[in-house]
Amino acid sequence: MMFRLRVSFAVFCVLCCKISVLSYPQGAPVRTESCINLQPIHMDPLTNQQVPNQQGTTRPYRILVSQQQYQTCTSNQQCGLQPLQVSIQGQGGLFRGFIVQARTPNGGSRSWGQFIPLQTGDSKVIQCQNGLTLTHTANNDKNIVRFAWIPEPGMREQVQFVATVVQNLRTIYPGVYSAQLRPVGVSAIRVPVMPTTKLAPPTTMSSATREPPTTTVFNNAPFKTAGIISFVTSVIAILL
Repeated sequence: MMFRLRVSFAVFCVLCCKISVLSYPQGAPVRTESCINLQPIHMDPLTNQQVPNQQGTTRPYRILVSQQQYQTCTSNQQCGLQPLQVSIQGQGGLFRGFIVQARTPNGGSRSWGQFIPLQTGDSKVIQCQNGLTLTHTANNDKNIVRFAWIPEPGMREQVQFVATVVQNLRTIYPGVYSAQLRPVGVSAIRVPVMPTTKLAPPTTMSSATREPPTTTVFNNAPFKTAGIISFVTSVIAILL
């Protein structure tokens, strides 16, 4: 009886250890894979091998922002006066984890601005090597996570939120984007359009400046010589 209890307890401990290590219930670790690539890292404690991530084929999640402009600021106090409201939502599907950053649309890896969790116990801010990042604090099923974002002092970059959402242990959804945000008074970044070249209308010259028409002159000297020879030949034939 005691042996069975010991075995059961050992199995229970192994399962608890496996679940805790695999799912990172307290959020993404501060590592290059998570901070730069926004990829979760799940290790199997029995084999010490990384569990491969399987990317979902659909996009059942989205990031919504309260507005698409932010007010520029020069100090942390001023920047915190007008935070933007942001949420990660499931569209008919739950999720257990996430990691989100604010990056420039040109593909830079730096995370801009500051994150403020709005729901107690759902998210936390971590300091990555590329900037502040928001991630989950518990791996329970959730349908929505709300947070606020404020720009950095002196910031004038156009940014957008990009996240990787973890549906379960093996299925993730990277590349979940929000609308682009730009500072007030700065035009949105657009692809430059090449100007269209228009043909100039035909110009009409006045009679004073109009050039005289070109006349082709043929040389009639050979034809005159042939006529004279023919006339002389006819006179000689009459005299003879």
